[in-house]
Amino acid sequence: MADLSTSEWTEVSKQRALVYGWFSTLYAGEIPKDVLASYLAGEDAPFTAFSVLGLDAEVQRIQAGIEALRDVDHAHLELAADFAQMFLMDAKAGALPYASVYDADEKRLYGPAEARMQSFLAGASLAVQDEFKEPADHLAVYLAVMARITEEQAQATDIVAAARDQLAFLEDALLTWLPSFNEANQEASPRYDVYPALAALLIAVVKLDAGFIREVAEHSSPVNAS
Repeated sequence: MADLSTSEWTEVSKQRALVYGWFSTLYAGEIPKDVLASYLAGEDAPFTAFSVLGLDAEVQRIQAGIEALRDVDHAHLELAADFAQMFLMDAKAGALPYASVYDADEKRLYGPAEARMQSFLAGASLAVQDEFKEPADHLAVYLAVMARITEEQAQATDIVAAARDQLAFLEDALLTWLPSFNEANQEASPRYDVYPALAALLIAVVKLDAGFIREVAEHSSPVNAS
C-alpha cells in the first residue's frame, strides 16, 4: 500500500477511534431507549457506514435485528433483557464478555487475562472508571483502550511505530479471544438477533482493522508531509 501522510494517518485514526468507542458503549450497557429509537428511525446508525468496507452481510444482519423490534411494545426493555441474557447471566445462556472466560487453560472470571489487563492499564496510567462495576478484562474496556490509543496516536509522526503498537494490542490482547466470544454469541439464542449480529460485525471490523494496521506497520515509512 502507498505510504500514508501524517494528515491521512490523523484522519483515519480519528475515524477508527470513533468506531472502537462506539462498539465499547454498546457492550458497556444496554442500548438506551432514545438511541434505539434513532436506529429504528434510520438516524445516527454508525453501523451503516461499514458497508463501504465490504461488510454488507454483517450490516444487513444487524439492521434486520433492529428492524424486528420496530413494532414491539417496550422494545428497549426487550433488548435490555437480551443484553442481560447474553452478557450478565451464565456462559451457557449467552456469551460472557470477559477475556478470562475464554482462556484456554483457566476458563474462569478474574483469571490471568484480567490480571494482565490490570497490569497493562496500570502501566499506561489508566484505570477502569469506578462507576463501571466490571472486571478489567471486560470487552468494553479493551475496546475503550483501543479507542484511546488510536486517538492519542492520531498525531504521531512515527506512523510505523504507532501502527506496531496498535497491532500488538489487537493481536495480543483482543484477537486472542474475540473469535471465541463471537462463536459463543452465534451459539446463543436471545429473543432478537441484535447482539449476535453485533458480535459478527465487531469481529469483522476488528479483523479488517488489524489487516489495515499490519499493512501500515509493514509497508509505510515515517513521513512528515501533510
